[in-house]
Amino acid sequence: MQTEQELLAHAIRAATYRFNRAMKGSAADFGDFKIGEHTRTPNAIIRHMTDLAMKTAMMLREGHFTIPALQPLAFEEEKARLLQALEVLPGLLQEQEPDMGLSKKLLQGPILNIVSHIGQLAMLNGLQGNKIRGESFFDASIQ
Repeated sequence: MQTEQELLAHAIRAATYRFNRAMKGSAADFGDFKIGEHTRTPNAIIRHMTDLAMKTAMMLREGHFTIPALQPLAFEEEKARLLQALEVLPGLLQEQEPDMGLSKKLLQGPILNIVSHIGQLAMLNGLQGNKIRGESFFDASIQ
């Protein structure tokens, strides 16, 4: 039987997989792409996602969401920082073994927020001319 920690860890790995798919083939200037005055750039969205992942790690380690503000980076560095932050979470979930109450809150808050932003990034990438090919995520091999 799987524990809630294993399920959350799988959700994070699936989000990582989807993020990589959404970024595949993106142009070098994609991080600065902006479709309107009141919208965020992909770099800003990715930085926010990293903030969420790092806050999740802090909650698991120390029981709070407080972390220092993240400094803006270039597009490739923003992506790498996010992937590094996501990579830490499955191990922390196994080490810390959050209870069902905290697990639900992490899922409904930062984890699903990250997934929502992956959809935004995929849409922005398509608007910039890089259509993301469809795939059955049900059948995807996520490790």
